[in-house]
Amino acid sequence: MSESIFDSFESYIRAHNLFSDREIAIIKSLAIPNQLKKKQYLLREGSVCRFHTFVCSGCLRSYRIDNKGNEHIFSLSPANHWVSDRVSIVTGAPSKEFIDALEDSAVMQFSTDSFKTLLKDIPGFDTLNTKIIIDECSTTRDRIYMMLSHQAEERYRQFIRCFPQLHHRLPMSMIASYLGITRETLARIRSSMIDL
Repeated sequence: MSESIFDSFESYIRAHNLFSDREIAIIKSLAIPNQLKKKQYLLREGSVCRFHTFVCSGCLRSYRIDNKGNEHIFSLSPANHWVSDRVSIVTGAPSKEFIDALEDSAVMQFSTDSFKTLLKDIPGFDTLNTKIIIDECSTTRDRIYMMLSHQAEERYRQFIRCFPQLHHRLPMSMIASYLGITRETLARIRSSMIDL
């Protein structure tokens, strides 16, 4: 497995200034590197989520499929983001979501038991996990507010601000699904922005 995956993860860990070299070595020893091909599933609906996953490169999405077969993306996880179904991990219940790779991606995974060990044995890891949860809650709250109170064009502008690196990498259909609009609406918005 490429050493660069470990390097990317270690850079992320060190940036938080919470861990000694010894603690970083312990964290890395419990990490499982993995490569995902585009469209490869990390989690399928009906399966129990058993890993906390850190994205080193690429991008993953979390989504559900409604009873008409339409996909609804509710989370994007580019590099330096975590992705999992925390509800499934904590409760042991089958997941209601899919997680797959939107492009070839490199990830670091921690089994539920390994993650619990790190939370128990390394105080800084518990601090990091709390920050991750708070960031996820804040992002979700802001996204709900945006969906309820802003027009499609402002949602798209916010997407560009939040994910500047994904703006040109993802297909329009994926961005439209994340924004809760049709592909045609997004095409019109993009066209009007170019004309300005």
